Amino acid sequence: MKTLAGKPLRYLIGGDDSDDGRDGEVIELSFDAESTPERGIGVKYCNLFDEEYDAKKKTGDYAPYLGGTDVAKQYGEGQIDPRGPGWQKNLSDQFSRAKSQGFVYIELDNPDAYAVADVVGAVSHAEGYGLKVVAKNPGLVDGDRKAYVGHRNVVAIIVEKDAGTPDEMDALRRSVGKPEMQVWFVAFGGGKAWAEKIAEAARKYKNMGVTYSTKGEYANAADVLIPVATA
Repeated sequence: MKTLAGKPLRYLIGGDDSDDGRDGEVIELSFDAESTPERGIGVKYCNLFDEEYDAKKKTGDYAPYLGGTDVAKQYGEGQIDPRGPGWQKNLSDQFSRAKSQGFVYIELDNPDAYAVADVVGAVSHAEGYGLKVVAKNPGLVDGDRKAYVGHRNVVAIIVEKDAGTPDEMDALRRSVGKPEMQVWFVAFGGGKAWAEKIAEAARKYKNMGVTYSTKGEYANAADVLIPVATA
């Protein structure tokens, strides 16, 4: 299995899934992607929320649902109740699809909306499908973040604007015995200044990269800091 460490990320979850990829890079495609990129290492975006929830009718295929976080309401997605049957069904549907499409790596979005135990359970569930997990915004998770990032099936970290700093992420990866785990910081829109500030702070660390989308919400990814094997 190819490692993600030391490679730049093309975080394209808002793109059109037509990116062919490039050798030596990691390319993350959206929920609707139907296959891995032809070149590079593909990551499939997966969602702990119901991506296809009918916000007007407040119905979906993965009931029951909770009240919904601000993020869920912003994107019209359903916050699935982990205690109900829809939780496992949502995970299984996404994981089986990602596996059949040839992906080896996935990202699990919106973990901060749930208890750490439920997120860790989802990571273990993905492991049952042979899928490795990229942890999303672990600094926002309320609870034992070490249990999340330290899980044997978590292989990298993605951090969005204001969701963590290089110092915090380095301390976290070291605390779970993964000092060389790849960390990518991503931003779009008004996050350019943040990305530049983060890049300056991350230069002293190995395996940290920063990108900024110049075309809307993650429709492309321009390097601000390319990961290096030595700090």
